[in-house]
Amino acid sequence: MRYVTGALIATLAACALACGPDAHEKPKEPPCPPPPEPALQSVVVGTIGKMHLVESRYALTRLGDVFAAFKPDLVLVGVRVDAFRQDRLEDASFEMTYAAHLARSRGVSVEPIDWFREEDLAAPPAALDPYDVAEIERREAEPLRAPRLYTFEQANGAELGEKVLLAIGASARHRGGDPLATRRRAWIQHLAADAVGRHGKPARVLAFVDVLDRPAVDLVLRGVGYSGKTPVDVVAGAKEVLAAGEVSGEVLDAYRAQLGRARESAEKASGAEKAFWEERARVLEVVVDKKAGCCVTQAALAPK
Repeated sequence: MRYVTGALIATLAACALACGPDAHEKPKEPPCPPPPEPALQSVVVGTIGKMHLVESRYALTRLGDVFAAFKPDLVLVGVRVDAFRQDRLEDASFEMTYAAHLARSRGVSVEPIDWFREEDLAAPPAALDPYDVAEIERREAEPLRAPRLYTFEQANGAELGEKVLLAIGASARHRGGDPLATRRRAWIQHLAADAVGRHGKPARVLAFVDVLDRPAVDLVLRGVGYSGKTPVDVVAGAKEVLAAGEVSGEVLDAYRAQLGRARESAEKASGAEKAFWEERARVLEVVVDKKAGCCVTQAALAPK
């Protein structure tokens, strides 16, 4: 009897192993594939102007990193239309020359989307309305007046983008619509939408604009059907070697030519336009001297 009982227990144990829960589990299904990428994608890079020469954590060549990682079909640059057509890119901040060269050297179409008048740059801000909101406006619109001394991650991150967007709204509320700045942003958005439309809405659009214009351009591209990505995410997800870390000799030659023209323009101009060209010339002097690299002090960029 003892042997029978032992044999029975052994048999039951074997059955439990063979016919336990694991034996009846269904094979695991393969994971779902990732969703397809949107047909229309955009990236808007916020640049920091002459502060690229000051901030070591946002070298000019980071723009090349984004370009190489995203592989755009169309590039938008913060240059005025007439200056772009005349190939006088000294009219814009110096990083736009580098961005335009990146695209042209790789056969990618480039379109200008900036708009302003020199006299507008020197115009006083619109009057406060009502007059007693000075402290509120100063606090809420502070990002619009702060030096553009940002790292690549800061200039192209969600936090600063949100602050700038809210600051633009605050300035409009407290300054009677902030007409000069509002008109300029409206022109930039119009030119951006018009450019992608004329090119048949290419699949990948990359824009290089001033960091304070980044929210406006991002909004309009999303509004015409593009799915936006941040430059930080694009670079982080790159699976290949990015752009070289030096500015090409061809771009440096362009800067030298621009410096000469900027000096000539400063000599001929007066008032606000003269101040505009003197500032452009001084920055280009430093760009040529430093070969568009870092770093100098902010004081070194002031017109002499």
